[in-house]
Amino acid sequence: QADIVTHLPGQPPVTFAHYSGYIKLQPEDNKALFYWFIEAEHDASLKPLVLWLQGGPGCSSIAIGAVREVGPFLIQSNGTQLTLNDFSWNKVANMLFLESPAGIGFSYTNDNYSIGDESTANNSLAFLLRWFKRFPSFKSSDCYHKPPWSQRTKGLREASCSASMSQ
Repeated sequence: QADIVTHLPGQPPVTFAHYSGYIKLQPEDNKALFYWFIEAEHDASLKPLVLWLQGGPGCSSIAIGAVREVGPFLIQSNGTQLTLNDFSWNKVANMLFLESPAGIGFSYTNDNYSIGDESTANNSLAFLLRWFKRFPSFKSSDCYHKPPWSQRTKGLREASCSASMSQ
């Protein structure tokens, strides 16, 4: 898989795989959303998938959710070392951190920048459908998400995994 992360600077040894990359929302689009996908520590194929959408709006899922709250690594105060987070959610689930809407975090757009609940929900749905093409084995997982807006929830429910998505 081209998006596999083999090692981060200052990263301790890990027992799980993690991936990051961009997914264009439309082939002709100049808009792409960035993700960091972290498999569960053990038996990833048997664990649910959690889609993390940071609240705000305008907050980075990676800068806040992944590295300050529920991700597998914590950045040490010296800024050069990572330690394992004893309370990481990837101990019990596969974690997909999405930088959304475009223009937040590492996600980008080269078109007119417009945001709103409806466009963010539509873009998150388009991302998720394309992400499942890249990671088809997780489409059959139970899916959960942390939605900051109810409009996002509506669109993401339509994508469903194989099971119903829950909040």
